[in-house]
Amino acid sequence: MSGTEGIDHKMEIVDSNHSNGAPLGRQVTVTMAADHYERMFFQPNKPLAGDYAKRFGNPTLLGLISFLVPYTSTIFILIGWGGAVPPTSLVGLSGDYYFFGAMGMVLAGIAEFILGNTYPFAVFVIYGVHWGSLAYTQDPIHKTTEPFAEAGGAAGAEYNSSQGFHNVTMCLVSFVLLIGTLRINIPFVLVFIGLVFLFAFIAAADFAVPHAKTAADLEHIGMLLRIGGGFGMLGVIFGWYLAVLTVMEAVGLPNVLPVFDLSTKVFPAREKDKDISKQV
Repeated sequence: MSGTEGIDHKMEIVDSNHSNGAPLGRQVTVTMAADHYERMFFQPNKPLAGDYAKRFGNPTLLGLISFLVPYTSTIFILIGWGGAVPPTSLVGLSGDYYFFGAMGMVLAGIAEFILGNTYPFAVFVIYGVHWGSLAYTQDPIHKTTEPFAEAGGAAGAEYNSSQGFHNVTMCLVSFVLLIGTLRINIPFVLVFIGLVFLFAFIAAADFAVPHAKTAADLEHIGMLLRIGGGFGMLGVIFGWYLAVLTVMEAVGLPNVLPVFDLSTKVFPAREKDKDISKQV
């Protein structure tokens, strides 16, 4: 979301009505309050601008829902609800990972790129590709554990170290992107805090798998996954909060939900930046 508190944003709409067969060509200016406008985008520093913003829809909602569908189910499985057994139960989500996670988020990211929104473009594409990677790894048709058969297969150190390092890297990615959320809003901050700890605890579980010898060791691994899922619930709760808020703004429903905007609280925009926003 942009950092333009107190600034009214104007949207020009071309009237397509005709008079005696000729277009009237009138332009209607709609003034939107800053706090209302802020809710619609996850791009710090500036609102959407230019002809693309006038012609295209806001892809943020697509990116959010595409993330939340596989993510919510994943967290519920990690916690162990409904008899789920991680990581085995996650294989059943491969379809969600391929289509909602990978395809939906990458499409939303490309749309954000076209609109010139660097941060949401990076977020949607990075996590969309992560879902695609996870789907490919878990999909039985790819048999990704076969090369590790002589080294313990899916329970061996060679395979689990690759998964552990992947999750460590995603933890670092999430931390870097967390820094950017400090200029957006509090719910977004909490989503990324949850992601940082989620990947950290999943990585810890991956590295613990090859050393599991007893039932207590297996319970320890299960506990690590449940703790990671607990932190991941931050993303479930506040991610759906943002989705509801974005839906209401997209269709113009009355909305009294607070945004908890941080764009004017953390490193607020300079006067020069505000002047640029006014011109948009």
